[in-house]
Amino acid sequence: MKRLVLGLSLLFLALVGVAWCTSMVVGSDVVADVDPSRANLGPGPDAWLGTDHLGRDVAWRLVTGSEAFVGPGLVAAGVALCLGLPGGALAGYLGGVTAGVVRYLHAIIGALPRFVLVLLACTIYGSEPMVLAIAAGVAFAPGLGQAVETRIAALRSREFVLATRAHGVSALRTLAWHLLWVNCRTLVARQVLYLLSFVLVLETTLSYIGGFGIEEPQPSWGNMLAFEFGVTDGNPWAWLAPAAAIWLTVAATLSVASSLEEPGRG
Repeated sequence: MKRLVLGLSLLFLALVGVAWCTSMVVGSDVVADVDPSRANLGPGPDAWLGTDHLGRDVAWRLVTGSEAFVGPGLVAAGVALCLGLPGGALAGYLGGVTAGVVRYLHAIIGALPRFVLVLLACTIYGSEPMVLAIAAGVAFAPGLGQAVETRIAALRSREFVLATRAHGVSALRTLAWHLLWVNCRTLVARQVLYLLSFVLVLETTLSYIGGFGIEEPQPSWGNMLAFEFGVTDGNPWAWLAPAAAIWLTVAATLSVASSLEEPGRG
């Protein structure tokens, strides 16, 4: 059963990736798509999920809406890795003053809840996707760094690390290969997946609330849901589809993250 769930999760995430690539390559004119003459149509050959109350193709807006979180999620992951990974690795391996300084920096950033930090950044610098991405990456960096520091600190006195030193292996190679790659890659991958699901939930929440994130007429799964939810006599797929897409993407991401096994444990 676990294999089936994992396979379905990977397949769904692959479809999200294909949707994002398709939207980036093809592009869309969100204004030209408005056609009141075909408002609230049900699913059909010309519109697989029907249309919203402005006559826009729900399925294509769902595809285009993937741009709102996939790209920013990847940028956020890059920022979190660049900020959290080196500091956490050095703190765990060296300890002492280095660990104290890194922990202090992490404590400063982590003093604000992640959502509040991102919201504050969007308030000051605007709600552009890249602002959200960078802020989310900065907000997630302390957690990633602390997880890596804890893992490496627990391993730095193990026999295999002492053996690398005895054989003249450089500290950089020991840290980069034997500790980070061999023993922390699964941990880091899991943290990155958590970050991607965080960015999705964050972006869709801000877009749903309005005033932040992606706003109409540009599509986001969050503003699609807000735009259509509660519309009387509308096409129910216009809000059911983005709601299901949000739920399934988060569930699939967390499913893949939970399936990652540590070295030597399976």
